Amino acid sequence: MSRKPICLFIILFFTIALPGFLLVAPVSARAEQTTPPPGFELIDSAPAVELYRKDYPGGTPDFVQVIDLAGGAQLTLLHSSIAESGLGQGAYGGDNPSFNRQTLQQAWDSFAAGDSRAFCLVNGAFFSTDVDPTPLAFPLKVNGKVVSQGYGLSEFPDQKLMLEIWPDHAVIRPLSADTLSASTAPQILAGLSEDANKEPSALIGRTFAGVQDADGDGQFETVLIFNSKTTRQADAAGVLRAFGAQQVIMLDGGESTQLICRNNPYIYSSRSIPQIIAVSSGTLQPLAVSVSKQTDWAVLVEGESTEIELTLRNDGTETWLPGEVALVNMRNDWGAGSRLELPAAVAPGETITLGWTTTVFPKWGVFMSQWDISRGSQTFASKPIIINVIVLPQQLEDKKKELEEQVREWGRQQLDNIEQLVLDWIQERIREGFQKICPVGASLPLLVAAVGVWRFTKRKK
Repeated sequence: MSRKPICLFIILFFTIALPGFLLVAPVSARAEQTTPPPGFELIDSAPAVELYRKDYPGGTPDFVQVIDLAGGAQLTLLHSSIAESGLGQGAYGGDNPSFNRQTLQQAWDSFAAGDSRAFCLVNGAFFSTDVDPTPLAFPLKVNGKVVSQGYGLSEFPDQKLMLEIWPDHAVIRPLSADTLSASTAPQILAGLSEDANKEPSALIGRTFAGVQDADGDGQFETVLIFNSKTTRQADAAGVLRAFGAQQVIMLDGGESTQLICRNNPYIYSSRSIPQIIAVSSGTLQPLAVSVSKQTDWAVLVEGESTEIELTLRNDGTETWLPGEVALVNMRNDWGAGSRLELPAAVAPGETITLGWTTTVFPKWGVFMSQWDISRGSQTFASKPIIINVIVLPQQLEDKKKELEEQVREWGRQQLDNIEQLVLDWIQERIREGFQKICPVGASLPLLVAAVGVWRFTKRKK
């Protein structure tokens, strides 16, 4: 049998049938969620705040806090007591006081005693490590007042930045006498650009911060803070950008790098410091939930099923009781049923894992299932819980691992159109297979003719 009739049929399929099928494939917009880069695991959370950790074999972990100011989380710039006023000795003609240094644990004890929502403390400002009391290198503004202008006027003249903090958003801008005096932010912490020469290639302690406009409304309502005992400058900035940061600032590092959350010293240093960033969670709700871990973007082949696991954390103040609180399906249960009951009570702060085996997926595409958690008629997940499954055509079974790696890369890049990217990827792999059967040179005249006939038919209708 001649190849030409077969090629003509395949060409007609690709020009008419396949594009139409791809457009109607079962895809849906995915709800926005914090999607950490590969290797980062959520280790603690509270309303509007999350703490992620990534471990390295033989190395020290990286930590990233995600702080949603618009969700009610709060950033507070703390400083220890002032020993000397430094009147008129600041970089821009203001004050340059010296501060009594304190340990991070001392700061935590004081902060947590006065704030029931205390979540984390981390080091912040650059300072002179040789003396105690010590001055700050760059400006600090607290509660609307510039407490210090710092002494570092001549240091890194074109690489100084400032993190401006309002109650519901933040921004990072270049620091100068003019921008400092003109800022309406009630809190400002100054630092350096990510490429400032602070031993950039050395594996030492680093503290960086970033800001993100997560909802695209033009305001940076999310603040991200990175800490690690041993990393390079570019790596610290890269992690924040992988989390979605659109602006980045370098804060004090080396032995000053420290992190304590809920009285757990994740990064410890014996160095006492004069200035600290305090993170408070949003207000606790009676019923609140977050997803600690879930199966998502599993890659299957037509005719297969898969195991789904979903780990939920009780972020509220009330215990979830079996028979009262359940996971409820809003769309596409895939064999789990419309309601999954809790096997045990879940106290505030505890997690529970629910799992099920899906039904067989008979055709290829990108499939989405949507869930919520409810007590009676009240649902209380702040966002829909979305689970995605990718199903490949049988002829692409050998491409499964390749697609899994590609999807992980898209996730790392925080892309929000993964569904369409997957469909485009599948279409391209099928086209590559077609090219092996019908080389472009031999089939091009047929392709042109087929497209012409199809367009002519469309015009006649």
